[in-house]
Amino acid sequence: MEEWARLGESAGLPKILLSLLLAGLIGFEREWKGRPAGLRTHVLVCLGSTIMLIAAQRAIIDFGQTSDLARLVLDPNRIAAGIITGIGFLGAGAILRTGDFIRGLTTAATIWFVAALGIVIGNGAFSLAVVSTVIVLLVLEGLDIAEHRIPQVAYRIISLHVAGDKRQEIEAGCRRILQEHGIRVQDVLYSLDLTLSDAELAFHVRTRTQKWTAGLIEQISALEGVRHVRTGRA
Repeated sequence: MEEWARLGESAGLPKILLSLLLAGLIGFEREWKGRPAGLRTHVLVCLGSTIMLIAAQRAIIDFGQTSDLARLVLDPNRIAAGIITGIGFLGAGAILRTGDFIRGLTTAATIWFVAALGIVIGNGAFSLAVVSTVIVLLVLEGLDIAEHRIPQVAYRIISLHVAGDKRQEIEAGCRRILQEHGIRVQDVLYSLDLTLSDAELAFHVRTRTQKWTAGLIEQISALEGVRHVRTGRA
């Protein structure tokens, strides 16, 4: 009971409860969207940061406010810097990469944010913590809707297996079709098979995702001399 009383006196309990609430809101949003780091991870990171700040402040009081050694060793600012630096490994673990597709950057950023949030709460800046949490939730929800409405730039490769004697005509035809669809050709690579009189053409293109349709591939496949078409990410 004495420990609980001391915790309440130093505003430790309100800080812990606020950490649970605010980090829980952000963690719930990540959990709802099926991200790898969800409710528990965000709450634990924020709570851990808050507790370390509370412990440092409590230790300074216990060792004496006039003790220069206590202030040097247990400086909350140094502890906060260590928290932000050390939380990086959790953020890195949330990032997944497959080819040029990267997932988890936003979750890594929210983990970093809740660590900072715990520091802010631990220092007693409750208004700042609440306002910043509201802003982050608005960013996560509002800008997510906006991002899905913005056509993204995509880099693709269109590989064609063609008859060697039709290579130039097919290349010209492909360029025309791509231009009609508003797709920019960045480079064309050639590969010739002298024994079979076949050729491989690889168009490296840049486009907006809404312009990349099945009809485009069908038009290219319909060109005379085209034997096989394959597409993929650049």
